[in-house]
Amino acid sequence: MKHYGPNNKSLKVWEFPGRLKDDAVKSLFELSPSNIQKLKNHAKNEMKMNVINLSTFSVTCAYVISSLAKAEKPKDEKVGLIFSVDCRTRLEPSISSMYFGNCIAVQKIELETKKLIEKDGFLSALEGIDEGLNKVKNGVLDGAENWLHDFLNPKESYKIYSTAGSPRFDVYDIDFGFGKPKKVDMASTDKTGAFSLSESKNHNGGIEIGFALDKHEMEAFSTLFVQGLESI
Repeated sequence: MKHYGPNNKSLKVWEFPGRLKDDAVKSLFELSPSNIQKLKNHAKNEMKMNVINLSTFSVTCAYVISSLAKAEKPKDEKVGLIFSVDCRTRLEPSISSMYFGNCIAVQKIELETKKLIEKDGFLSALEGIDEGLNKVKNGVLDGAENWLHDFLNPKESYKIYSTAGSPRFDVYDIDFGFGKPKKVDMASTDKTGAFSLSESKNHNGGIEIGFALDKHEMEAFSTLFVQGLESI
């Protein structure tokens, strides 16, 4: 809270920029295991560089952000993507994977809007995500003392996309005594503008993606999401 002054004791809810319009809608999309494998195969066949981090997370984020950019058409020359990184195995010495506490950091990458909205925007996004993940292999906490300040005081303003949740949380296996959930919705994404990631409720290895958009942008995204998979 010191970043807003030493005597700031306000509990006012954080206001997020770029509020949605009244006709905004929220939707849930799913990438099936075959969709994910299709994206991975497409990347292997079409990318000139050797992508090391060709994971389900990487191809999912790359496909979603490229489709979002095409639907929203950001006016800035570049956009950003912020995602969480598990620090446990990346620290020296590493922390056991059984550690239950909070041990994550954030990674931010920048992508050229022009490349992102092109036909091969998925590949451009995937390349950027791969580079971002490679950076955290050594020194995952480098510059951590400046992260909050840099986030609250950006040098330049442009569209930021971000992820929320994780397919590893197994949210569809949670049972508080009245049965497992039929559908999981992350309410915070309505205000933050992030897209949530969770495992498929079918437990088949698929990924569910949820977010809110203005109505016409959601319609455009839906079309792009389906047509993009069909064209690969």
